[in-house]
Amino acid sequence: RDHYKLALGQLNTCKKLCETVCRDYVRLIKYADSLYRCKALKVAALGRMATLIKRQRAALAYLEEVRKHLARLPALDPTARTLLVCGFPNVGKSSFVNKVTRADVEVQPWAFTTKALYVGHMDHRYLRWQVIDTPGILDHELEKRNVIEMQAVTALAHLPCAVLFFVDVSEQCGYTLEQQKSLYDSIRPLFADKQLVIVANKVDAKPLEDLSADHQQMLKDMCAAHDPDAVLVPMSNVTEAGVQAVKDAACDVLLQARVDRRRAAAGGSRLRDKLTRLVATPADAAQRRPALATALPMGADE
Repeated sequence: RDHYKLALGQLNTCKKLCETVCRDYVRLIKYADSLYRCKALKVAALGRMATLIKRQRAALAYLEEVRKHLARLPALDPTARTLLVCGFPNVGKSSFVNKVTRADVEVQPWAFTTKALYVGHMDHRYLRWQVIDTPGILDHELEKRNVIEMQAVTALAHLPCAVLFFVDVSEQCGYTLEQQKSLYDSIRPLFADKQLVIVANKVDAKPLEDLSADHQQMLKDMCAAHDPDAVLVPMSNVTEAGVQAVKDAACDVLLQARVDRRRAAAGGSRLRDKLTRLVATPADAAQRRPALATALPMGADE
């Protein structure tokens, strides 16, 4: 049951009842025979309205809790240029957000340090960008995910953005590359229409060249599964190697996608239609010379 809609519906009904009481007592006050009777009718109307409001105590208390919860949510701009960081816990998402933005997200060596969405802002190519740090996601069924994980899943599903999927190639996060690929395969439908950059993090502990052939092919398959043009960028938060490359790659791929989308939706096709409508088609095949009106001589009679 949608308790939020039920509470709003009860308040809407209460509002209509209060308006009805107001109309009835205003009509009675108009025909009151004394000032004392007007004051008594006013007190009676306010008493009935107060009784109606008191009956909505439970609905008002629930809506107050909803208001407090909404006030704790970050202010996301769905129309802004957005980069969304996701992946397993402890793969380096919050450290990356702290380095490229002015955000101050807590970083600890245990899982689920980030329990909510954090928004940071940065400048790239003289444009303002928002970078969203999401809580870690575990690889299990959607019904078994908790509230913290569902925040990341909801952001992936509903925000227009470029996705940065972090992979810990050193496996220091406690999850193998096979488990990280399984998570990628399970949430890949959420960003089917989004741009993707796969970030191979912690290459300072284990470079990509030291990976086995199977693991290197696994990373390539992850890119090819979403889009043949998907980018794989190695990075290290400790040495800051590749941090700027990840930032540039994600911003450039999202900018190019936004330009292509705008050009296809409101670009040459709409202008071509207007030009086609302006071209006049002759009614027959007769050749006619242009006829220009001659000017009237000065002083001619009207």
